[in-house]
Amino acid sequence: MHHESCYIDAFDDHKIYVNVWKKSKAIKKPRAILHINHGMAEHSARYAVIAERFVQEGYIVYGHDHRGHGKSVQHAELLGHYADSDGWEKVVSDVLQVNESIHASYPNTPVIILGHSMGSFIVQSYLALHGDTVDAALLSGSALSDKGTMQFGAFLAKLETRRKGVLGRSKVLDFFSFGIYNREFKPFRTSADWLSTDPLEVDKYIADPLCGFLCTNQLWTDLLAGMKDVSDINTLQKIPNTLPILAFSGELDPLSYNKRKTHGIEKLSSHLRSSGQHYVTHKIYPGGRHEILNETNRHEVIDDVLQWAEERCDLPTLKKPVKSAKKNIALESA
Repeated sequence: MHHESCYIDAFDDHKIYVNVWKKSKAIKKPRAILHINHGMAEHSARYAVIAERFVQEGYIVYGHDHRGHGKSVQHAELLGHYADSDGWEKVVSDVLQVNESIHASYPNTPVIILGHSMGSFIVQSYLALHGDTVDAALLSGSALSDKGTMQFGAFLAKLETRRKGVLGRSKVLDFFSFGIYNREFKPFRTSADWLSTDPLEVDKYIADPLCGFLCTNQLWTDLLAGMKDVSDINTLQKIPNTLPILAFSGELDPLSYNKRKTHGIEKLSSHLRSSGQHYVTHKIYPGGRHEILNETNRHEVIDDVLQWAEERCDLPTLKKPVKSAKKNIALESA
């Protein structure tokens, strides 16, 4: 697999760092493009495993680092910070800049967009504004945001901003999100056990200096406002209703899992259908945690995602069959 990287200019002076994976440097006509949007406090290079699988089938894979993340951070003090103002709008606009670069390089080629966790909410915002620029959407580790939880989070972010400023980094906000998620898995080995049942993947995350950092109060404010917007059915109605959407998650993903209520992925899928989306599918993987693409059965998950993409984008038959672990999936489609 050939890997290269570049910077794409945003509409302001920001530089968007982009990873590109392909079979060879000379490839001119890919089957399709997969565009990855990573989650909070991580970066796009962590998605090399899914990139390799898609590249095997003739795709080109793009993954860019969001503002405040990875190698899109221009100054160390801005790690975990979108922008001083209009952060959500700027992050979503960056997705468009990358999309336009993809279409310029590979015109008339299907584009499938993937968003994980924070990236899944960014993708939903993007689809409401620019859904006609992609051919299918994948939402990993996502959920329909609970109104009460968002209100509480916004209240905390406001208090912490008053206390420490927009660039302050709050251990309180971290505890009431990632900290509470991890408590679901007592006795836990590390502070990141909630991510995966694979200890090697958890250890790699902890050892990575570009993962697990505290985000600024302003980023939390921006993120919660964005999540609130995409939970509004009026926003989701702006997504083209013929766009195929797959939402998938681990059964025990603490972002979605509640012992007394419907799983968050099921709620998200139902909400999307209520907004008028005709082609929504969801998959829940038994025993899986938040980073389902870094779980012990990640190769099965990736094959399932690839198979879904092939079918929904009406691509030519694969040269070799995709292995699909149907026995490990609870599947509902409409």
